[in-house]
Parts: sequence; structure tokens; C-alpha cells
Amino acid sequence: MSLHRISNEELLLERIPDPEGDLASWEDFALLLEGYSVMGGFEPCADLANSGTPTTLTELRCCLFFEQRRERWNGGFTTNEVLIRDLLRAIRQKVKAGELD
Repeated sequence: MSLHRISNEELLLERIPDPEGDLASWEDFALLLEGYSVMGGFEPCADLANSGTPTTLTELRCCLFFEQRRERWNGGFTTNEVLIRDLLRAIRQKVKAGELD
């Protein structure tokens, strides 16, 4: 399935999954940015996601993308719901503050 990619500037707060609610749509949202392309490949994206040090909106979205891919390739056995909620919360905060870097 090919999804339309959404830039940081196109993000709408009401379209970002609520980290306090049902996470049913987080995977589709995560795929609205192609983290491998943005980070320059699998390894840099994995390094960022595994280091736990994203600071910009783009980095947060790349980490969420990587968690979606991790979820997909591990059949749902590695889902870190706390991390996913933290990433969504941070993404929402950046968008609300207009920090679209």
C-alpha cells in the first residue's frame, strides 16, 4: 500500500494520533514520513531510533517510522507502547509549538 507522504509543515494536530487514547492509527501515521530516505538509509535511522535521542520533529517522526517498521518485521512482538506514546506526545508538542524542523 502506497501512502501519501506528509511534510512537517503539512501536519495537522488533529490528525496526529492521541497518545492518551487508542493507538489503532499510529502505524499509518508513522508511514507518512519515509524515515530511511530522510535519514540516509536503514542504519542511520536505526541508530537514531535505538539511541533514544531524537530532538527535532523530523527526528521524532523518523523514530516513530522506525518503530513501525520494527513492529511490522517482528509481527507485533516488540511493540513498545510507552515509547510510541512518548514519541506521539513529543510530535504533538512540536507541532503545537510550531517547531517544524
